[in-house]
Amino acid sequence: MGHVFARLTGFGMTLIPVWPYTFERPDHAPGTVRVTRWEGQTAHTAVVTGPAAQPTIELADAQSATEVVEVLAGPDERVWRIETSPFSVEWPEGFSIDSPPAGDTSTPFCLFGPAGSLIYLQGPRSLDRIPPLTQFVAPGQTIVGHRTEAAFEAVELAYQHDGIAWRQCHHLVAFTDTLGLVVTAQWPAAHSDQVRRAAELVARSVRARSGT
Repeated sequence: MGHVFARLTGFGMTLIPVWPYTFERPDHAPGTVRVTRWEGQTAHTAVVTGPAAQPTIELADAQSATEVVEVLAGPDERVWRIETSPFSVEWPEGFSIDSPPAGDTSTPFCLFGPAGSLIYLQGPRSLDRIPPLTQFVAPGQTIVGHRTEAAFEAVELAYQHDGIAWRQCHHLVAFTDTLGLVVTAQWPAAHSDQVRRAAELVARSVRARSGT
């Protein structure tokens, strides 16, 4: 079992998954989370509905909930937040939360959405070590948007992937006076509205955790 870099809080619960894992939200059930622990291609699943004091847990291919997830007391706010050691962000609807591949420490978690879209975070790191966003342009990409507002600076890039129009955006969030957090999203252009909203939600919802 690998190290877990993120956990989920909200609706009276803190959910600590067993790696490698996936969190998903069933439709029309805001206080319920489907947690999967992967063993190769085998899915061991616990569907958890809070609060933690008296949770309802439905298991599939698991003998006990602890094989999949630890359920502890958590904040009562009716919104799910993804917590890491230095920060937390809101979990956007329409995206699963997945553990990064084994050995990948570049991001604490991955958010997967429609048609292979992806959102991930890097940092916090010293602001003087983060290049200007206009330099985040890979070969074949062109800048199609650049803006700055109170919550973040953002640049959007266009490119082709396997003959399909894709977009990528980078949001730079000033985490502290000296540290920055980069939120990156990439998606097929046909899903631009949903993924842009999700990436902005993540960027706007960044909170430093106590002790950072």
